[in-house]
Amino acid sequence: MRKVLFCLLLLSATFAVKAQYRDVKLPDSSKHTNYKDYSSTDKGFWCAVDLEGGSSVMVNSTNMQYTNVAFTGGYRFSEFLRVGVGLGVRYYVNNGEVRDTDNDFGIPLFANIRGNFISAYDRDGVPFWSLNVGGITNDGFFASPTVGYSFGGRRNNFQIGLSYTIVSFRKYTGTDVAYSYLGMKLGYEF
Repeated sequence: MRKVLFCLLLLSATFAVKAQYRDVKLPDSSKHTNYKDYSSTDKGFWCAVDLEGGSSVMVNSTNMQYTNVAFTGGYRFSEFLRVGVGLGVRYYVNNGEVRDTDNDFGIPLFANIRGNFISAYDRDGVPFWSLNVGGITNDGFFASPTVGYSFGGRRNNFQIGLSYTIVSFRKYTGTDVAYSYLGMKLGYEF
Protein backbone atom coordinates (compact mmCIF):
# COMPACT_ATOMS: atom_id res chain seq x y z
CA MET A 1 0.00 0.00 0.00
CA ARG A 2 2.87 2.34 0.80
CA LYS A 3 4.40 1.67 -2.59
CA VAL A 4 1.13 2.55 -4.34
CA LEU A 5 0.80 5.82 -2.38
CA PHE A 6 4.44 6.64 -3.06
CA CYS A 7 3.96 5.98 -6.81
CA LEU A 8 0.82 8.15 -6.90
CA LEU A 9 2.63 10.95 -5.05
CA LEU A 10 5.63 10.69 -7.39
CA LEU A 11 3.37 10.66 -10.45
CA SER A 12 1.39 13.76 -9.29
CA ALA A 13 4.64 15.61 -8.49
CA THR A 14 5.93 14.80 -11.98
CA PHE A 15 2.76 16.19 -13.59
CA ALA A 16 2.91 19.29 -11.39
CA VAL A 17 6.51 20.02 -12.41
CA LYS A 18 5.72 19.36 -16.06
CA ALA A 19 2.67 21.71 -15.89
CA GLN A 20 4.90 24.56 -14.73
CA TYR A 21 6.93 24.44 -17.94
CA ARG A 22 4.05 24.37 -20.39
CA ASP A 23 4.38 26.67 -23.39
CA VAL A 24 1.20 28.75 -23.72
CA LYS A 25 0.52 30.57 -26.99
CA LEU A 26 -1.68 33.67 -26.88
CA PRO A 27 -3.82 34.72 -29.87
CA ASP A 28 -2.19 37.15 -32.31
CA SER A 29 -5.18 39.50 -32.51
CA SER A 30 -8.13 40.42 -30.39
CA LYS A 31 -11.42 38.61 -30.91
CA HIS A 32 -13.15 42.01 -30.67
CA THR A 33 -12.33 43.69 -33.98
CA ASN A 34 -14.48 46.76 -33.22
CA TYR A 35 -12.63 47.60 -29.97
CA LYS A 36 -11.28 51.14 -29.82
CA ASP A 37 -9.11 52.54 -27.02
CA TYR A 38 -10.62 56.03 -26.66
CA SER A 39 -8.10 57.10 -24.02
CA SER A 40 -5.37 57.21 -26.68
CA THR A 41 -7.32 58.55 -29.66
CA ASP A 42 -7.12 62.10 -30.91
CA LYS A 43 -10.68 62.26 -32.25
CA GLY A 44 -14.07 61.71 -30.70
CA PHE A 45 -16.54 63.04 -28.16
CA TRP A 46 -15.23 65.04 -25.19
CA CYS A 47 -16.71 66.74 -22.11
CA ALA A 48 -15.49 69.27 -19.56
CA VAL A 49 -16.69 70.59 -16.22
CA ASP A 50 -15.43 74.02 -15.13
CA LEU A 51 -15.68 75.95 -11.88
CA GLU A 52 -14.90 79.65 -12.24
CA GLY A 53 -14.76 82.68 -10.01
CA GLY A 54 -13.89 86.26 -10.82
CA SER A 55 -14.30 89.93 -10.14
CA SER A 56 -14.46 93.15 -12.07
CA VAL A 57 -11.49 95.42 -11.47
CA MET A 58 -12.69 99.02 -11.57
CA VAL A 59 -11.02 101.81 -9.63
CA ASN A 60 -13.78 104.44 -9.42
CA SER A 61 -16.83 102.19 -9.68
CA THR A 62 -18.58 99.43 -7.76
CA ASN A 63 -17.03 96.03 -8.46
CA MET A 64 -19.10 92.91 -8.91
CA GLN A 65 -17.95 89.33 -8.37
CA TYR A 66 -19.31 86.08 -9.78
CA THR A 67 -19.00 82.31 -9.53
CA ASN A 68 -19.82 80.00 -12.38
CA VAL A 69 -20.21 76.24 -12.92
CA ALA A 70 -20.38 75.05 -16.53
CA PHE A 71 -20.64 71.76 -18.42
CA THR A 72 -19.32 71.63 -21.99
CA GLY A 73 -19.53 68.80 -24.51
CA GLY A 74 -18.50 68.50 -28.11
CA TYR A 75 -16.27 66.87 -30.71
CA ARG A 76 -12.50 66.57 -30.60
CA PHE A 77 -10.92 66.92 -34.06
CA SER A 78 -7.37 66.72 -32.66
CA GLU A 79 -5.57 67.71 -29.50
CA PHE A 80 -5.18 71.18 -31.03
CA LEU A 81 -8.89 71.72 -31.84
CA ARG A 82 -12.03 70.83 -29.89
CA VAL A 83 -15.45 72.38 -30.59
CA GLY A 84 -18.49 72.18 -28.35
CA VAL A 85 -21.47 73.82 -26.66
CA GLY A 86 -21.96 74.50 -22.99
CA LEU A 87 -24.49 75.33 -20.32
CA GLY A 88 -23.87 76.69 -16.85
CA VAL A 89 -25.14 78.48 -13.78
CA ARG A 90 -23.70 81.84 -12.74
CA TYR A 91 -24.19 83.57 -9.37
CA TYR A 92 -23.44 87.27 -8.96
CA VAL A 93 -22.13 88.74 -5.70
CA ASN A 94 -22.68 92.46 -5.03
CA ASN A 95 -25.39 92.30 -7.68
CA GLY A 96 -27.84 94.86 -6.29
CA GLU A 97 -25.64 97.91 -6.82
CA VAL A 98 -24.73 97.20 -10.44
CA ARG A 99 -27.24 95.18 -12.50
CA ASP A 100 -30.82 96.16 -13.39
CA THR A 101 -32.32 93.03 -11.83
CA ASP A 102 -32.83 91.59 -8.39
CA ASN A 103 -32.07 88.12 -9.71
CA ASP A 104 -28.58 87.07 -8.61
CA PHE A 105 -28.47 84.10 -11.01
CA GLY A 106 -27.88 83.79 -14.73
CA ILE A 107 -27.69 80.80 -17.07
CA PRO A 108 -24.88 80.99 -19.62
CA LEU A 109 -25.44 79.18 -22.91
CA PHE A 110 -22.38 79.27 -25.14
CA ALA A 111 -20.28 77.86 -27.95
CA ASN A 112 -16.77 76.73 -27.01
CA ILE A 113 -13.61 76.23 -29.02
CA ARG A 114 -10.39 75.07 -27.36
CA GLY A 115 -7.10 73.33 -27.93
CA ASN A 116 -3.54 72.77 -26.79
CA PHE A 117 -0.67 75.05 -27.74
CA ILE A 118 1.75 72.07 -27.97
CA SER A 119 1.31 68.33 -28.26
CA ALA A 120 0.52 66.34 -25.11
CA TYR A 121 1.73 63.08 -26.68
CA ASP A 122 4.95 62.82 -24.63
CA ARG A 123 4.09 65.27 -21.84
CA ASP A 124 2.11 65.14 -18.63
CA GLY A 125 1.13 68.80 -18.88
CA VAL A 126 0.71 71.38 -21.66
CA PRO A 127 -0.56 74.96 -22.01
CA PHE A 128 -4.06 75.31 -23.49
CA TRP A 129 -6.42 77.99 -24.82
CA SER A 130 -10.21 78.24 -24.76
CA LEU A 131 -12.90 80.66 -25.95
CA ASN A 132 -16.54 80.77 -24.81
CA VAL A 133 -18.98 82.98 -26.76
CA GLY A 134 -22.71 83.15 -26.04
CA GLY A 135 -25.39 84.74 -23.91
CA ILE A 136 -26.48 84.83 -20.27
CA THR A 137 -30.11 85.03 -19.18
CA ASN A 138 -30.96 88.32 -17.42
CA ASP A 139 -27.83 89.84 -18.99
CA GLY A 140 -26.91 89.56 -22.63
CA PHE A 141 -23.91 88.73 -24.78
CA PHE A 142 -20.67 87.47 -23.23
CA ALA A 143 -17.23 86.37 -24.44
CA SER A 144 -14.57 84.70 -22.32
CA PRO A 145 -11.10 83.76 -23.59
CA THR A 146 -8.96 81.60 -21.26
CA VAL A 147 -5.31 80.53 -21.24
CA GLY A 148 -4.01 77.99 -18.79
CA TYR A 149 -2.23 74.75 -18.05
CA SER A 150 -3.68 71.28 -18.58
CA PHE A 151 -2.10 68.29 -16.82
CA GLY A 152 -2.80 64.61 -16.47
CA GLY A 153 -2.55 63.00 -19.90
CA ARG A 154 -3.82 63.08 -23.47
CA ARG A 155 -7.56 62.78 -22.82
CA ASN A 156 -8.31 63.04 -19.08
CA ASN A 157 -6.94 66.32 -17.77
CA PHE A 158 -7.21 68.67 -14.85
CA GLN A 159 -7.06 72.30 -15.96
CA ILE A 160 -6.25 75.60 -14.33
CA GLY A 161 -6.56 78.85 -16.24
CA LEU A 162 -6.91 82.61 -16.17
CA SER A 163 -9.89 84.08 -17.97
CA TYR A 164 -11.00 87.50 -19.12
CA THR A 165 -14.78 87.83 -19.44
CA ILE A 166 -16.79 90.67 -20.93
CA VAL A 167 -20.57 90.73 -20.33
CA SER A 168 -23.16 93.21 -21.57
CA PHE A 169 -26.13 94.06 -19.35
CA ARG A 170 -28.43 96.91 -18.34
CA LYS A 171 -27.52 98.97 -15.28
CA TYR A 172 -30.01 100.40 -12.80
CA THR A 173 -29.52 103.76 -14.48
CA GLY A 174 -31.12 102.31 -17.64
CA THR A 175 -27.97 102.35 -19.75
CA ASP A 176 -26.48 99.31 -21.45
CA VAL A 177 -22.91 98.66 -20.33
CA ALA A 178 -20.20 96.07 -20.79
CA TYR A 179 -18.54 94.78 -17.64
CA SER A 180 -15.11 93.14 -17.69
CA TYR A 181 -13.99 90.48 -15.23
CA LEU A 182 -10.75 88.70 -14.45
CA GLY A 183 -11.29 85.13 -13.31
CA MET A 184 -9.71 81.83 -12.37
CA LYS A 185 -10.98 78.54 -13.82
CA LEU A 186 -10.53 75.05 -12.42
CA GLY A 187 -11.77 72.20 -14.54
CA TYR A 188 -11.65 68.59 -15.59
CA GLU A 189 -11.76 67.50 -19.22
CA PHE A 190 -12.47 63.95 -20.32
